[in-house]
Amino acid sequence: MKRILSLFLGGIFLVAASLVHAAWPDRQITLVVPFPAGGGTDVVGRIIAKELAQRLRVNVVVENRPGASGNIGARQVSKASPDGYTLLICTTAQTISGALYTQAGYDVASDLEAISTINDSPLVLITRPGLQLSSVQELIELARRSPGKLTYATPGYGSAGHMAAEALSLAADIRMLHIPYQGAAPMMADLVSGQVDIAFDLLITAKQYVNQGKVNRVGVATRERSPLMPDWQTLSEQSPARLGNFNETAWNVLMAPKGTPVAIVNAINAQMKNILADEKVQRKFMELGSIPLWKSVGSTKAFVSDDARKWRKVVSDAGIAKI
Repeated sequence: MKRILSLFLGGIFLVAASLVHAAWPDRQITLVVPFPAGGGTDVVGRIIAKELAQRLRVNVVVENRPGASGNIGARQVSKASPDGYTLLICTTAQTISGALYTQAGYDVASDLEAISTINDSPLVLITRPGLQLSSVQELIELARRSPGKLTYATPGYGSAGHMAAEALSLAADIRMLHIPYQGAAPMMADLVSGQVDIAFDLLITAKQYVNQGKVNRVGVATRERSPLMPDWQTLSEQSPARLGNFNETAWNVLMAPKGTPVAIVNAINAQMKNILADEKVQRKFMELGSIPLWKSVGSTKAFVSDDARKWRKVVSDAGIAKI
């Protein structure tokens, strides 16, 4: 009798749960962007919010929660109710933070639910005007002749540019001097004026400076050539023995609190597939210097976990001081 009652009650709970999921969404969804309004991540968030709102027929409101390299906003979402009404635009910074911060307050892989990749923005290796290199191999040879003297600028400690340079140093077995700045603008100003030697920057920004003759390009930091600039060589092409698998980009992924019902996660992923297949959305991302990128829920989860694992290894192998 107890077993029958238990099965009966269990069935009721399952039906109730399915009805709750079936009713989703019936109210406003909050999309947390863990960076300031007006930045690249914010633009991506607003594109996705608008498209989701149209398809789900509910308001999707962007809430900017900047601070601590995106950790404040990500931590807020990790502690939110897992009901499908709070989502997060997760970035490369969050997987880097897991490797670099001792007290981030959350773990991107275990405290957040991966839903779908959104877009991928290639990084480009560029040099000051007076430093013309035909390939990354020349840069490697230059760095080896004077270990620790070649300077690389970054928009900040723990940024994608910082980690890309450290990954390059490890792969090429070279030593360079890190010069961190408070943002991309002062970094580029000093690179253009010749105060520092090299930097990694987003393709869309690097392209403008290269076309204006203010900096020189070495190569795109991806395994394959970018459709955004198909005539630009990759670092992998230039040094296949050491950099054959070198692939450094800045990406965005849609996530939710851990424990968000599978049915809701799958429903959002299906909407994201349609959104990212839309030609007008694709054009918007291409204008941002980014490639729209959809993956299944399982592939997105693996993507985030692999990236987090990669940065833990880079931080450990390079001996980068944790914050």
